[in-house]
Amino acid sequence: MAYPAESIINIDTLISSAGLGTANFGAGMIFADFDSSSDVAFVEGSYRDYGSAAQVAVDFDIASDPYAAALAWFSAVPKPKTMRIYLRIEGDTPAESMNDAINKRIWFFWYEFETSIRSVDADVLDLAAAGDAAGKFFAYTTNQATVRDPAVTTDIVSKAFTQGTRRMFVVSHATELYAGFELAAVFSRVNFNATNSTITGEYKKLPNIDAEDLTENAYNAMKAKGAVFYTKVETGGSVDNGRIINSKTTSTFGEFIDDVFNLDAFTNFMTIALYNALTKVPTKLRQTPAGQQILIDAAAQIGEKFIDNGYLGERLYLDDQTGEEVLSRGYEILTKAEDILQISDAERAARGAAPIRMRIFRAGAIHTVDLTANVE
Repeated sequence: MAYPAESIINIDTLISSAGLGTANFGAGMIFADFDSSSDVAFVEGSYRDYGSAAQVAVDFDIASDPYAAALAWFSAVPKPKTMRIYLRIEGDTPAESMNDAINKRIWFFWYEFETSIRSVDADVLDLAAAGDAAGKFFAYTTNQATVRDPAVTTDIVSKAFTQGTRRMFVVSHATELYAGFELAAVFSRVNFNATNSTITGEYKKLPNIDAEDLTENAYNAMKAKGAVFYTKVETGGSVDNGRIINSKTTSTFGEFIDDVFNLDAFTNFMTIALYNALTKVPTKLRQTPAGQQILIDAAAQIGEKFIDNGYLGERLYLDDQTGEEVLSRGYEILTKAEDILQISDAERAARGAAPIRMRIFRAGAIHTVDLTANVE
């Protein structure tokens, strides 16, 4: 027997873990009333995934709200792949139903409820607050006529803007029940890993929704209050039959739907990138400039990804240190690797890194155009 080389060379294999993956921002869920399903095997407090409205029709009557929501969701272009329905527990409040799903780790991002719940303004506002706190987006539709009356300040849109929930938008429509859910379905197909993939809600088409033809007074009221609406656009006898207008959230900060949606995705991607940079090192991430640089590089990779997908873009800004106007590609990382040499003894003992300071500039979206023609 020959002398084994392993007695001379001792090799330890260090395996890097897979880490965490980014969230699925395409997941939409309808919270159905406990007695709305025709399938007795569908247990309260559970959910099912569906790939089409026809599949939903197997478990719910075609006159039901869940089926109407499914028609809206799967009518979006491009078509979403799946939709979830959670069957509420009898006796639970709407907010309790949402929290039950969250506590059971049933993942969803966009959500809606049946009209029996949405007809109560207090429940709608409670759901908006609970969803916002949990990082969920309420794609709400109202049929209240008072939304279109400028003299009324007690309609649900006015109340929602007073509350100031970021992750909520309200589509005003006279008859359609789930126009907002179809608009959410359009956003659900955004792939943040793809180039030029981020979108605005403005001017999107909703194939399953009837475009309205309203008075100037109604349009002005909805724009002033912040309601989203789906309307015909006309000039010179030519009609574009259906566009989303005023695609804002009820946020106190005056944000559009894509502002909130894209920032949620950016935050999630950044969290995952930094977590994986910390945990996928087989040995350890050293508390040195080299270790700090790994974290800075991970943050920069996300900045580049969100330039590529269109969320971040070029901007002129004033440099804090020089006071000069500088052109940014879309983000600036202000932290240097050497900053870790200056952290306090307490921060070092707590195994902390130097805080990463990052400035991001949204690419935004053009919604209107002004032109001045000088006639010679």
